Amino acid sequence: MELGQALKLQREALGLTQQVLADQLHVTRQTVSRWENGSTYPNLDTLVELSDRLQISLDKLLKSDEVPVAPVVHQISRDVQLKRRYLRGLIVTVSLIVLLGGLIVLLSWGHRNQIAAIDRVNPFLTTKLGYGVLPTKVTGMTDTYVSDDPFGKGSWLKFYSGQPTKTARWVLVKHKGSYVSAVRIVRRDQIPLVMREQAGSTYFKYHKQVEGPRASWQFWD
Repeated sequence: MELGQALKLQREALGLTQQVLADQLHVTRQTVSRWENGSTYPNLDTLVELSDRLQISLDKLLKSDEVPVAPVVHQISRDVQLKRRYLRGLIVTVSLIVLLGGLIVLLSWGHRNQIAAIDRVNPFLTTKLGYGVLPTKVTGMTDTYVSDDPFGKGSWLKFYSGQPTKTARWVLVKHKGSYVSAVRIVRRDQIPLVMREQAGSTYFKYHKQVEGPRASWQFWD
């Protein structure tokens, strides 16, 4: 006996109409009709529910007395494979989203806190050349504002520069975010005209109350 015949006989034996069974399974009456005439087959989840609703074992639904109902078995196998493939795809997608979100948070945190090692590998930051003015006497690491363009855009950076002189007390800084890769002390006349005003002539220390945060949460240029 084929699956469709088994479904129909058992449904009728329980006194159920196609519509009643369809309502119980949350499908259309036409769907039940197609199952019974063999044009389509229920998926694995529905087949299990059919077994419960019709009070008939899956073994009787899936097999005749002689040969397995191959189309049903194949469809169930395909359903299982598709579900597994969907689940794997969902896991990969969610993992990528979580990884990307974590990466963005890390890059933002690193830029905000001026973690040079993170800014160095940040693919969203570009290497820039900026100019700043040094204090009269340098002891250790210098903390100065470095202007990257004629409009004053730049950032406060910490770096080692060496001692300035009376004529060479400006600095050319090559940096990527807070990561400083090269520093060179220069004279004012070595600074391009469009950058001289932004480079300044007087050194000022960083004051959080005045300047605000040293860097923003923005992890790109």
